[in-house]
Formats: sequence, structure tokens, C-alpha cells
Amino acid sequence: MTDHYIDDLMFITPLGHAPGIRLFGQVTAAHKSPVTLAVLHCHGQHQDTTDVTVDLTGVHYLSQDALKALIDVARALPPSLRLTLRARPELGLPERLATHGWHEMDNLQVNED
Repeated sequence: MTDHYIDDLMFITPLGHAPGIRLFGQVTAAHKSPVTLAVLHCHGQHQDTTDVTVDLTGVHYLSQDALKALIDVARALPPSLRLTLRARPELGLPERLATHGWHEMDNLQVNED
């Protein structure tokens, strides 16, 4: 995968200051593969880290399928690694995660900005 991904609805770019990616726009079920590949690519580039961040602060819509893809990535991580989701409160991630029991995962953290 290249460092960037873009289509009519979404844009993915690497974070400049920490291991992770930043997403902009609308993330739909069709974006599960590019988002998953971007997170895994980032982890592969930064294997010495314990935290990979997915910055969703530029996302206006996140489908349940795309959120589940991020959860699946977090579940597949080794126990020493954590996926951190940064998001605006408008996306309602804590509530959406709690509804499905995903808030209890050790290697997933949500930071709302």
C-alpha cells in the first residue's frame, strides 16, 4: 500500500508525528479494506511502538461496518500493542462501542477531542 489513499468520499494519510493514520471525509463499508491495510502498513513501518493511532477527527461519517473493521484490526493486534481511535464526540464512538461490547477490549482506546 502507498502512504495515501483517496476516492470520492475519503482520504487516508499517515500521521506526521506518531505511528498512525488520519482519515478525512466519509468512511463507508466499501473502505474496510483500505483502512485495514493502512493500519497494518503503519504497524509494519513502526514495529517498535506500542500504540498505533487512527485519527478520525476529520471524519464526518463512520459506518458501523468500517468501525467493525477497526475493531477487528484491534483484536488481531498482539497483546503489547494498542489501537487508539481519536474522534470528535459527534461520531459517538464510546456509545457505539458499548452497544456491541467492544468497549471492554484491552488493546483499543478511544480519545474524543
